[in-house]
Amino acid sequence: MSLISRLQRSRAALAAGTALLAGLLAAAPGASAQPHATDYAAIDADPALWRVSDADSDIYIFGTFHILPAELEWKTEDVMTAVEMAGTIYLEADVHSPEAQQQMQALIPQYGLNPAGTTLSSMLDEETQALLAEIAPSVGATPVMLDPMRPWLAQIVLAVGQMQQMGFDPNAGVELALISHVADRDMQFGYFETAEQQIGFLSGLPDDIQVRFLAEGLEDMERMPQLVDDMVRAWATGDMAALDALINDDMREDAPELFEAIIAERNRAWVPQILDILDGEGTVFIAVGAGHLPGDAGVIELLRDRGLTVTRQ
Repeated sequence: MSLISRLQRSRAALAAGTALLAGLLAAAPGASAQPHATDYAAIDADPALWRVSDADSDIYIFGTFHILPAELEWKTEDVMTAVEMAGTIYLEADVHSPEAQQQMQALIPQYGLNPAGTTLSSMLDEETQALLAEIAPSVGATPVMLDPMRPWLAQIVLAVGQMQQMGFDPNAGVELALISHVADRDMQFGYFETAEQQIGFLSGLPDDIQVRFLAEGLEDMERMPQLVDDMVRAWATGDMAALDALINDDMREDAPELFEAIIAERNRAWVPQILDILDGEGTVFIAVGAGHLPGDAGVIELLRDRGLTVTRQ
């Protein structure tokens, strides 16, 4: 099993899977940020922007990272002009509003915590328990704090803690930046999914699969910074082939259940909604996790399969 595959199982969603992960950051522990190994401010960013249109509609489609280094300047003229022209912004789900935050916190006991009599440690073998005890404190968590959690939620807490330790800032994520940018405008927002659906994509995975992903992620956490750097660079420079390889390739082959749950199934569900938007009129800006756009199962190719012309701007 490849290194990228193992890492992807633990972290793909953080970069380009469910916006839920950005919305649940309040549930993650704080970790002391370390200086970046990469000078993200020096990257000449030009992330991919796509356009599909008809006689009375323009839709711009943009891939996002839900958590980013604050010094990375990704807001190109093309992207922000498209945002300024839009009357509606579509996001994966409402996970940032106070109402959504309240709803998600209410859903965590139902979907993220183990039933009475079951603990996270009881689901792990001795080797994984020891690794968890060693690693958790380094990202601001403790095994005791994680013990009530189902493996999927514990994995989010650890992954977000590590990315925050790497100097990534949830407030610098694309969605929050867009929401802030249009805060003084009469912008309409639309959503492809609900927060409860997003939680279900991860909580619905069988426990044995969740445990396996958690164990493999723990084994490879020390290699995480290099993968994240590669992914952010590929996204920021618009290298869709590299982005697809880093986020999707090995996951498609070695973790098809995860790829289906957090990428492919959702892409297929979004395409009819995008076609409905196109049937309307006006300019719309769609911003969804970057891993949903590239590849044969990505949103761009699925729209082309429907006979639409989708051009890169």
